[in-house]
Amino acid sequence: MTKFTYLAFLVACSFVVCGQDEGTIVKRERIDRSKNIFLGFGPSFTLGENIGDYSVGYNVEAGFLKRVNRVLSIGPSVSYIAFAYDPEKTKAENAEDLYVGTSYDINGWHDRYDQAGLNPDQEWDFGWLLNLEGGNISLLSLALNLKFNLIPITDKSVFSIYGFAKPFISWANRTAVTGSGQRYIYEAYEDEVNELLYPYPPYSEVNIWYLDDGEDGVDPWGPTQIPALAEESKITGGIFVGPGVEFNPAKKVSIYAQAAFGYTFPVSYVSTESYPKTVQSYVNPEFPIVEKGFPSVNVQLGVSFNF
Repeated sequence: MTKFTYLAFLVACSFVVCGQDEGTIVKRERIDRSKNIFLGFGPSFTLGENIGDYSVGYNVEAGFLKRVNRVLSIGPSVSYIAFAYDPEKTKAENAEDLYVGTSYDINGWHDRYDQAGLNPDQEWDFGWLLNLEGGNISLLSLALNLKFNLIPITDKSVFSIYGFAKPFISWANRTAVTGSGQRYIYEAYEDEVNELLYPYPPYSEVNIWYLDDGEDGVDPWGPTQIPALAEESKITGGIFVGPGVEFNPAKKVSIYAQAAFGYTFPVSYVSTESYPKTVQSYVNPEFPIVEKGFPSVNVQLGVSFNF
């Protein structure tokens, strides 16, 4: 055997030995149960100012994850998030919460009120109180889950702290908005105290709001009168990120809790707080709908079936 052949033989043997050692190490770090199916649910909250007239919503999610290694897992999920319109968010608590202005403010806005018989030439101060329903939001989403264990897990791990990112594509829907705008008129009216709605500073005490009892005192609200209130659906997207903790992550069954902070690209929703409390807002043909990004946070408790 020549020196070159002998040297080549030694090099080849060294590669075999190194490959066997690496294989042993990789096998030792591998987790027995590297796949899981998960199901989670919990409450959802809007996040930030002027983000809709909505109460606490809910979310539910189901998906599949594959562990790439002890740190990274990846897989798809399907989720459903829903928020119901909350009339209490819109309801007036005092005179300042009405949409107010003088008859002169209404000039030039006839198109919206022709059907209601409103006469903009009346010399009154007006206020409107909204009574609405509908406008519920739902998001049906398909997401790519990227889960990062901050502490690499093993088969003996009792708990795991992780972070995640979920870019998603979503079918967003807002139901139609219906209801009415109840009109009140402001004037000096000393005797009929029982018809008092709200005292309205800085005017004197004898100046009160009272209900306009005429048929034109109630403006109908709905897609027939105001097309912007019609149901709207669109495809959009966004991303959720957040932290979580999982107990017994390598067992057959594990449980987890997480908070997902998300941003959905512009969708249509009810947001009266995005408009000033003026007659000009009330007669705006887009009011109270906005088309904006929708930040939210989902708190979720779930279970994973690992195999």
